[in-house]
Amino acid sequence: MPKRVFRPPTPEHLAKAALHYLSRYAASEAALRRVLENRIRRAAMRSREFADNKAGQENLHHSIEGIIERHRKSGALNDKIYAETKINSLRRAGRSANAIRQKLGHAGVDKGVIDAVFEEGEDDAEIKAALSLARRKKLGPFRKTPKEPALYRKDLAALARAGFSLAIAKEVLGNQGLLDEDVDAEEFGAASGFFSAK
Repeated sequence: MPKRVFRPPTPEHLAKAALHYLSRYAASEAALRRVLENRIRRAAMRSREFADNKAGQENLHHSIEGIIERHRKSGALNDKIYAETKINSLRRAGRSANAIRQKLGHAGVDKGVIDAVFEEGEDDAEIKAALSLARRKKLGPFRKTPKEPALYRKDLAALARAGFSLAIAKEVLGNQGLLDEDVDAEEFGAASGFFSAK
């Protein structure tokens, strides 16, 4: 099999790659930027000549910003819509607000955008997400086994690891025979870095 000839990336090549990526995936600006920068990085690993051409690479990095700006203006890239879509999808999957915020942050969505989207539609979304997770994992009221304090604690810990607060977890699971003072946020604080008593 003949060896493939190395062709250094060009602004046109990156523009086509961006179009192809956006036609297949919903993406944040940061995600698209990462994809295009990875093309430049991989090209530099394949060709010493390209790796040494710092001015050419700088030109390509500059063209990435132009590509992102064009897609932002066309509406193909919109971090607010991306965040709304992700939040709705992750809520249906039973993810907590804390877990969703973390995921969007990893995707490169600006914290201000995340805060704005959450402010618009929180209401009882956290309860619904916790109920969805409890139903899927058969926790609390969705268990087929008898209600026991040991299982209640286990279910609370599962919701804590998912990022739900103790108050939300208690509301979703019900009391199941334990007094409120038997279960506190400190006891379950170790279950998750997200856990709070709110």
